[in-house]
Formats: sequence, structure tokens, C-alpha cells
Amino acid sequence: MTGVAVVLCVGVLIAVVIGEVLSYQAREAMLSAQRRIPALAMQYRSQHGTIAGLDSYLAQQLAPLPVRTRTNAEPGLGRRGLLHRPPSAGILVRLLMAEVRPTDVDYNGIHTTLFVPPSFYERFVEYYLAAMAIVAVVVIAVAWRVAIVVAANSLEPLLRTTAALNRFGEGDFTPATVSTNDTTEVGDLAQAYNRAVQQITRALNERAQASAEMRQFVGDAGHQLRTPLTVVIGYLSSMAARGLRESDSAHIATMLAQSRRMKILIDDLIRLARLEHVAALPETSFDVNDVARELPRAFPPELARRLCIQLSSTPLNVQAAPAEFREALVALTDNAIKYGGKGAVTVSVDGHDQECEIAVRDDGPGFSSEDLNSAFDRFYRGSASQGTTGTGLGLAIAAKAVARAKGMIQLCNLRDGGAECVIRVPLA
Repeated sequence: MTGVAVVLCVGVLIAVVIGEVLSYQAREAMLSAQRRIPALAMQYRSQHGTIAGLDSYLAQQLAPLPVRTRTNAEPGLGRRGLLHRPPSAGILVRLLMAEVRPTDVDYNGIHTTLFVPPSFYERFVEYYLAAMAIVAVVVIAVAWRVAIVVAANSLEPLLRTTAALNRFGEGDFTPATVSTNDTTEVGDLAQAYNRAVQQITRALNERAQASAEMRQFVGDAGHQLRTPLTVVIGYLSSMAARGLRESDSAHIATMLAQSRRMKILIDDLIRLARLEHVAALPETSFDVNDVARELPRAFPPELARRLCIQLSSTPLNVQAAPAEFREALVALTDNAIKYGGKGAVTVSVDGHDQECEIAVRDDGPGFSSEDLNSAFDRFYRGSASQGTTGTGLGLAIAAKAVARAKGMIQLCNLRDGGAECVIRVPLA
């Protein structure tokens, strides 16, 4: 819009200037011709004895003045029959011709009407339109470039704010302020974003500090509790081995079972804290078949006999921490043994589409819809856990360990009954 306004203003100014210049030239030419016409007409009449062809003669003699004549023997006839502004003339030509009206020259019974022909104006109008076209192109190009620069400078804070918000949406909470001197609404938006970033950064720092303190507390408390708890379990085991009275033996057995449960809970908490917040153990390439083959050794003989291990016919190497991967597989297998009834638990290893797939299947009641949604939550124990011991941390530990190996765990119910837990890890 600014470019159009500039072009219109420049065009009107140029048109006014050209109109005044042309009108001045036309008036001066008509005054000069008006003074010369009587003498030229009398000279032509004395030579030819008639005024026929006088207009052609005057045109030759008055050249290069931009004037034309129309001569009649009777005064007043010339202007009535003369077409000063032909219909074919453009509106600019008509306006310019209106500024300089025809002049009547009467002498010795002869009437000559003197006027400026449209061709005089048409030539300058053509030049004017060509010049205006060039000016319009230049002004529009400059205005377009200026508009782009101004828009870019005005929208730069908004674009930087949008990019920063997109990073936040993608999970990148690295603080990045948007610097701007803009005092418009866009600048206000950037300043509001900067204040929000400060608040989010402060909240993240406080959360990180609280998480670090909690990890430190869990680690310290776990290690501090392990030693006295191990001593207690040792004394209780020693007392249970002695021949005590039946009532005393029952009490000691209960305390021993609860002490062992507490020790398992502390070990699981320390293990989960390490998987969540401690740097991963050194990764190596190993064959998953080897880990599955040694799986029964992690369980007592009476439970190991329920395991059915199906290995792949080809090596399936993955890049991960072997100890953490083994923890995940042991946790899933232990979960299947506890909640899968008295039937066999099958652990199969196979490879598909550049992935290693380890499936743990049981013949138990399977997962409920609530179990499928909350199985990986800490301390969650499903409806099938009644009557069984456990901490509710096994699947949470397995999920963290598999995630550190860049894999995933999927739970589902089998069509013929039972449940299946599948680990998928990319092959090395």
C-alpha cells in the first residue's frame, strides 16, 4: 500500500508539472503564430489571388511551432466546424487541450482559427506513461524490499520465540532467552516468554536438586540399612536353626521372612535408583542367547525346573550393558513365575527385522486392563498378586533397564490364555 501511494503521489506531481510546461509552450507558440498569421496570409493571397490552401501554407511557414489553423472567408464559421478535441483522444490529452483554448484571428475579412493539435500532447503523454511505468516498477521494487526488511526485523523476536517454544515442545528444556528492543505486542510476547523461561528453569533446577537429594537419601539409607539388616537376618537364621519351642520358631520364621522381604525391597529400590539416575554401565556387544541360556541359574532349582528356554539358531548380538540386560530378563521371568500359576514359563529368543525379540510366556490368568496400563508403575501390584510376595518394582526395573539398551517392552494377553512379555532390542 505504501508503494502504491508513493507512485500515485509521484505520478500526480509529474503530471501537474508536465501539464504546466506544455500549456506554457502551447500559449507561447499560439502568441507567436497569432502575430505572424496576418502578414503570411496577405502574402499568400497576393501571390495566388485566393485563400484556398492557406492552411497548408501557414503550416509550412509556422513550423516548427506546434499549432494548426483553419481559415474561412466568413468570420465565425471556423470554430463551429472545427473539432478541437477529437473523441479518440485520451482523457489526459483532453485535459491538457482544455488548458489552451483556440484563438480566433480576424483580418481583412478573413477568419482564421488557431489551435494546438492533439498530436502535440499525445507525444508527451506517451513519454509520461513510459516514465511512470519505470517509476512504478522502481518504487514497487524498493517498497517490496523495504517491507521485507521491516517485516523481518519486526517478526524476528516472534520467530525466535516460536522456535524456542518448539524446542520446549520437543522436550529440550535448555534455557534460551529472546533478546529484543521491540516495544510492540511482539516485544511484549518475547519478554513474557523470557519470564516464563526463567520460571521453568528455576523449577527444573529445584526438581533436579530434589531428585538428587532423594537419590542420595535412597542410596545412603539403602546402604545403611543393608548392614544391620544382614546382621538381623543372620541372627534370625541362626536362631531358627536351633531347636526352639514351636511358638518361638513361628515368631522367628515370621521375623526372618519379613526381614528378607525388607532386604529385597531395599535392593530393588537401590537398583531402580541406579537405573534411573546413574550413568549407564559400559556397553559391550554380546549374544542374547548366552544371557537366556544362563537364566535358570538366577532361580532356585524348584523354580528353574519350570523354565523352558528356546534359543535362536543364529547368534543375536546387541549393544548394551550385560548386567542391566540380565536384570531386565530376570525381572520379567520372575514376574511370570510368580503370577503365571504352576505351569511352565517359556522364554524364547528370536530375531526379526534387525531386532532381537525375547518373549516370556506363562499359562496364568493374564493381565487385566488396569494391569496393562499400570504394570510399569512403581509399587504397582495387580489383582493376581494376592498371596504372593513381591515389591511391585520388578517390571519398573525391567522397563528402565531395557530403555537404557534402546529397546522397549510390550505386555499382552495370549489368545489361548496366559500372558506374554516381549522385549525388543535393536541388533548391534
